[in-house]
Amino acid sequence: MKPHFLLITLLLLLSYKQNLAQRFRAGLTGGLTVTDIDGADTRDDDVDFYKLGFTGGAFVNAQLNKKNSLQFEINYIQKGSLQPPDSLNNGFYKIDLGYIEVPLLFKHHVFFTMKKGLIDKVDFGIGASVGRMVFKEVYGASNNTLPGTDELYNFTDVSLLAEIDYNFTKNFYFCFRYSNSLIPAVKKNAPYGSFLTYTFNRGNNMVFQFTFKFMFGGKKAEVAPPAIETDGQVN
Repeated sequence: MKPHFLLITLLLLLSYKQNLAQRFRAGLTGGLTVTDIDGADTRDDDVDFYKLGFTGGAFVNAQLNKKNSLQFEINYIQKGSLQPPDSLNNGFYKIDLGYIEVPLLFKHHVFFTMKKGLIDKVDFGIGASVGRMVFKEVYGASNNTLPGTDELYNFTDVSLLAEIDYNFTKNFYFCFRYSNSLIPAVKKNAPYGSFLTYTFNRGNNMVFQFTFKFMFGGKKAEVAPPAIETDGQVN
């Protein structure tokens, strides 16, 4: 094989490897969850989001172009519901659920101006996730809590989600995400309280996530900011 052919082949492989490294980037994520299960509040039947938990995992981001990307994640996430005790210290219970969850998101980088300044550190994302319950525990007095038997729970979770990211750097950002399950965590026919009522979202997981994400390796594709018009001039 001729030397110049080997050199061309090597250059093509290096170019492909560099392009691949810029297009696909992996990272880690970790943070807090604030959750509730619709209908689980037996005292006043509202949505309170008292239960705190944590989430953590890993992700791979695939850059589609300078503004858009796809992100695949594998996370452990705590969901569930908590009802604090009343003034007489009665009525406490907690539904503690843990899931292995696989989200897939489409993310879009946006620009906007605020007080004539350009904000170019924000991404919006939408997507869906599929999860499997791997942990379940119910705490509280028997007359104030949902039964903990497995047949009253769906172990598969399918959720829709939306998020906003703020990029501190090209490799480190904060993510605020909301997700709502399409499949009830607690079955609607559970023989207890408001779950007997077949209404929208009854028994569904509702989750706010506050996470930090760190992305290894390559950098995001640079996006040229739009021109800003100030005092009749374009900068």
